[in-house]
Amino acid sequence: MPPPNVSVRHSSEALNAVTRLLSASLDTAGPAALHQLLVDEARALFGATGAVLLSIEERERLAHVVCSAPSQPTPNRRLQLDALPALAELTDQRSSHVLLSTARTQVLGRLLGWSGATPSAMVLPLRSRDRLEHALVLRGPHFGWGTDPDTVSVATAFAAAAGAAVAQARLGAEQATRMAQQAALSRAGRQLNDRGLDLPAVLHGICAEAQAILDGDCAIVYRKDTDDSLTVEACLGLPDGTAGRRLPISTGLSGRVVSANRALLTNDYDQLAQPSPGTPFDGIRSCLSVPLRWDGELRGVLSVGFRRTQFVDPRDLALLEAFGELAAAACRNASTAAGLARAARTDGLTGCLNQSALRELLRDEVARSERTGVPVSIILLDLDEFKEVNERAGHLTGDEVLRRVGDALRASVRPYDAVARYGGDEFVIICPGADEPAALEVAHRALDRVEAGVRSLTGTRGTAATAGVAQLRPGQPVLGLLDDADRALLYGKQELDRGVAVRASDLPASWSGAVDDRHASRLGDTPIRDVIGAAEEPRAQPGAAGHGTGAGDAQPWPSNDSGSDAERSRLEKRTRQLSIARALGTRLAGISDPDAIPDAVVDELHRAFGYFLCAAVRLREDDYVEAVAVRGDNFVRLLVDQWTQPRDAGLIGRSLRARRAIVVDDVLLDSTYATTIATHEVRSEMVAPVWVGDKLWGVLNVEELRPRAFDENDVQLLEMLADQLGAALRSATLYAQLERAYLGTAEALAAALEAKDAYTASHAHSIVDWADRVGERLGMSADERRDLRYGAIFHDIGKIAVPEAILNKRGPLDVTEATLVRRHTIVGEQILAPVEFLSGVLPIVRHEHERWDGGGYPDGLAGREIPLSARVVFVCDAYHAMTSDRPYRQAMAPDAARAELAAGAGTQFDPAVVAAFLAVLDDEQRAPHLVAVS
Repeated sequence: MPPPNVSVRHSSEALNAVTRLLSASLDTAGPAALHQLLVDEARALFGATGAVLLSIEERERLAHVVCSAPSQPTPNRRLQLDALPALAELTDQRSSHVLLSTARTQVLGRLLGWSGATPSAMVLPLRSRDRLEHALVLRGPHFGWGTDPDTVSVATAFAAAAGAAVAQARLGAEQATRMAQQAALSRAGRQLNDRGLDLPAVLHGICAEAQAILDGDCAIVYRKDTDDSLTVEACLGLPDGTAGRRLPISTGLSGRVVSANRALLTNDYDQLAQPSPGTPFDGIRSCLSVPLRWDGELRGVLSVGFRRTQFVDPRDLALLEAFGELAAAACRNASTAAGLARAARTDGLTGCLNQSALRELLRDEVARSERTGVPVSIILLDLDEFKEVNERAGHLTGDEVLRRVGDALRASVRPYDAVARYGGDEFVIICPGADEPAALEVAHRALDRVEAGVRSLTGTRGTAATAGVAQLRPGQPVLGLLDDADRALLYGKQELDRGVAVRASDLPASWSGAVDDRHASRLGDTPIRDVIGAAEEPRAQPGAAGHGTGAGDAQPWPSNDSGSDAERSRLEKRTRQLSIARALGTRLAGISDPDAIPDAVVDELHRAFGYFLCAAVRLREDDYVEAVAVRGDNFVRLLVDQWTQPRDAGLIGRSLRARRAIVVDDVLLDSTYATTIATHEVRSEMVAPVWVGDKLWGVLNVEELRPRAFDENDVQLLEMLADQLGAALRSATLYAQLERAYLGTAEALAAALEAKDAYTASHAHSIVDWADRVGERLGMSADERRDLRYGAIFHDIGKIAVPEAILNKRGPLDVTEATLVRRHTIVGEQILAPVEFLSGVLPIVRHEHERWDGGGYPDGLAGREIPLSARVVFVCDAYHAMTSDRPYRQAMAPDAARAELAAGAGTQFDPAVVAAFLAVLDDEQRAPHLVAVS
């Protein structure tokens, strides 16, 4: 039997409950407060002993407890949807409600952690646009009445209203979150560029910014290794020792990203990855992973994880993908800088440190030894009969001998020792923390390795090298230490059998051998050009390059000399290009207008290098390409004349078809080159495609007058800038999508207001065009007019919180009612406040009812204290109100309303705004066909 008067009670209370829920959906306290109100209202309305609100993720068949009444220790508990038959019925059969038998209620109760016996339960779906997002579970003894059509109707109506309220609150919170995320994305781009080019700092910054953008509990950057494993390069929110951990490709979501070569997400990480208990990834519930690509290859993976219950969706993944493109660009720049640092400090032939790095490192180690008292020793090693190898077998064989010697030396030293090429066939080994006996052991190992390496190539017998060993003496300068090692080396060559290692302390006092001043000429006080200084790359730590493979990062030198002007020039150019890419990244991070981004890229490229032509060319939907940004004196008219060509034409067409960079050293020899009157002098061209996500946007195009104008570094720069352009365009596109999404939410609120107040339906639309044209007459900028239009749309949005009875009251309002109506300006400001891009609209919404004489509300501002846009909307609003029928009066005639405006100018209204508005009305009368239709 139903409880007494249940139909009456439900029909009278349901409307009140729904009203409270809809009003609370706009509460700035957020969705959590609404959720709690919902379960409390439902429990009271239906006489339930308990109520539980579940969030549903249909795609992954998951549910979790959001809140309950009375409160139970189950929030955030995650449940498999298929283990809850009642919920499965709602999702699969689209039922309006489900009544549970006692047995099924007990099963559900155990999963939800209910205590005590529950004879029956009812489950109501809370849908939004036909999608099940939440379910309300009610427990109690009186749900047998749920079969009565009237009470079922009440329950269904309550569920529908509750679903709308929850969806509205979620949309508002989501859009606020999205806008905050987008702002964080722009900030993150700037932060990554501000971190410089130090790779560890950049990787840590990527983790920090990714975690902040999505409010994640942890973030990880993986490096993809050549053996298809993944290595944790940097992480936040994970236990110490996680960095450096290697994982097979088959492990976790990140491994699947590598295999699929695309971004992925999961809300059931435990099931997907099945991490072992106690491992760093144990406890992660949701995860998003995106690939990091540059130079056409997948180089790593960026992941953000959640230990708390947080259903992530494709919009979150799109945001992380956009940031991942910025992160990949930062990684590439930092990796390139690291390569340049190694190249600038590395001998390109042997892979050992060069003279510049040797001098810095020697001075550092001598200073450290003097400061700490820790010994330092050096080994000076000279190849035996190397000149004969060059003369007998040629320089190519000599180069190979030097390469093998460099490999042998780096393989023989301790991890913290450093090996440098000192001259044509001389090498120095720096041994920090080693006294002379310890350094002598290192020297013996080095000689053995060198001998084995040289013999395997030349097939000769006999020694391969001789070494001198010296330990720094107190107060001894660097050159003195080198002289000691050189004397020991000379003694070994002249007085002993070659192939030995001699300690300086073992030289007889009577030996008169002397060394020349070559050390002063090589390692004197003349400063060495710091090529990496322009890129702000910190010096490598002592020993860091001692056993690296730097030769792979620099072009092999053409001979076995110890220096090359061409190599230095190449490094300087590459460093300059890297600095330009970094500067461009900082510039793009502050641009959200998609039309301004290509122009910024082309401008930066042309300003830095002065190419004959720099252009950003966009691919149109009609399979033509058009120039959207151009630099170069001869090409200014390309934009003016709206230059286009078929997408398949010329080198641009080749690049679009091949989907890779194209370089032509001499266009006169290329049959696909499409010349124009402006480009008939061009001889070299390079084109790189621009991708915005997975969509081909267009190309960057650079042309020069001389043949062979571009080298490999130029191509890498253009590809780098093309990637930055694509990433910035993707970020701007995402920003625009979020802006449109929030506007959709705000307009839904406006629609809800229109349903309450029919007058508002035409009112808000009508004043937008007036306000815009008044703003134009008053000389407002484009940005100011944009805010003005939004202000006109949303100026009355706060009336959603005013009861309908008050809005449509035929008589005068009492004091309480008037106070409630006046509060709508503050409520409207609160509704729009979470949206960053509407920040300029807030003053309009708040101050639209301020009077010129200071007698308005809510703040009593006067004169020019009132924002101009608010004064404009006030006049437009007043005129439309006077000329519209209202419940309490009939509309005024237009002439009478105009007279009222003129009479109020200087007291109620800004006189200048009134004059501009009346001029707009005059324009309408003269040319009514020009009035915009909203």
